[in-house]
Amino acid sequence: MASTISLLPEKHFLCSLCRDIFTSPVTIPCGHSFCLSCLCHYWDRHHSKYCPHCRRVFTDKPDLSVNHVLAEVSDNYRKTRTEKPPDEEEVIDVDQMIQERLQKIQRLKSSLELQKSSYLREVRESQKVFSALVIAMEKSHKVVVTAIEERQREEETRVDTLVKELEREIQELRNETSENIVSTVCPTEMKDWSKVTIETDPCLGVARQALSNIMETIKIEVNRLSKSEFKRIQNYTVDVKLSAKTAHPFLSVSDDRRQVRHTDKLQEVPDHPKRFDRVANVLAKESFSSGRYYWEVEVGEKIEWNLGVVRQSINRKGKFTVCPANGFWILSLKPGGQYIANTSPVTSVALEQRPRKVGMFLDYTEGHVSFFCAESGVHIYTFTDKFTDRLHPFFSPGRLHGGKNAAPLIISSNFCNI
Repeated sequence: MASTISLLPEKHFLCSLCRDIFTSPVTIPCGHSFCLSCLCHYWDRHHSKYCPHCRRVFTDKPDLSVNHVLAEVSDNYRKTRTEKPPDEEEVIDVDQMIQERLQKIQRLKSSLELQKSSYLREVRESQKVFSALVIAMEKSHKVVVTAIEERQREEETRVDTLVKELEREIQELRNETSENIVSTVCPTEMKDWSKVTIETDPCLGVARQALSNIMETIKIEVNRLSKSEFKRIQNYTVDVKLSAKTAHPFLSVSDDRRQVRHTDKLQEVPDHPKRFDRVANVLAKESFSSGRYYWEVEVGEKIEWNLGVVRQSINRKGKFTVCPANGFWILSLKPGGQYIANTSPVTSVALEQRPRKVGMFLDYTEGHVSFFCAESGVHIYTFTDKFTDRLHPFFSPGRLHGGKNAAPLIISSNFCNI
């Protein structure tokens, strides 16, 4: 027995807190073991009962009973350990630790270089966006100036013509006076000037039309740039699948975990602390705590749905309000055809085109959750916030509405370029 134990790696007999062979070892519910005194001191020092290894939190303090089997095995190993040269083993461990840290340094440096490249790419892309907008604005401004100058020249020509006519009539009237001709009737060739006026702000209409043209140009340019940005965002596509254990019993999740539909009867599912029990929602299995991620969901002709991301720690039982303060960043289609962002109060979102497929982009570091019409690439809405918890993609197919909304939400697995 002793010889067999001595062949096992020493790490199986070490307490991760004191880095020495177990003394009076205890095994807690998560399966990890520590010296009894080490674990008690650790919990006293941190004022919380959680596993130092996996960080699982225990609501009630576990019963710390000595694991006698592990204690006996550890004592036997301690006796056979003296047969090995302790210094040699220590040197090997130190060398391994040095190598691990050198490798970590190299990975950090490589990550920094990749980050620098990403930053430079972002700067170049943003420069393109702003340059294109500036060029569009300058072109539109030139059109406005040209239109105003042309209108000014037209008015100058008109006024010059009117002045010449007036001067001609003045001269004719003077001639009649010099000839002592007195008449009670205005000469027929004389013009009625009472209705002749000059606009004091003749360029107002031109400016309004020009401004309208500018706004239309900017709108077109912004949409074009939005599509360009959307294509770049698609580079962050991730594979997302549904977590059946979170699905409300009224929801049916497909075997491939990519579709969810509302049913007319409760599914036979086991109770689970992560399952929604009041509202027909379901989360994705994947969760994110950093980086950028993009996924698409087919909504088709559905008349009601809810999509977005939520905090991992959201309330899943009973009633709750869907808003960012409670950990929900959700875009919704209401049965009447209204799109809303679930802010507090809600924000109405006007869309020219009804999306059949919705793209979602999460930039965790920047604190953005953005929604796009996946067919056109047009931006729909962006939430801006500060994230501190892990985030899960969120799905709700909406109520049945007499079968009118029975179609499923479908997470896309293949994306087409716009």
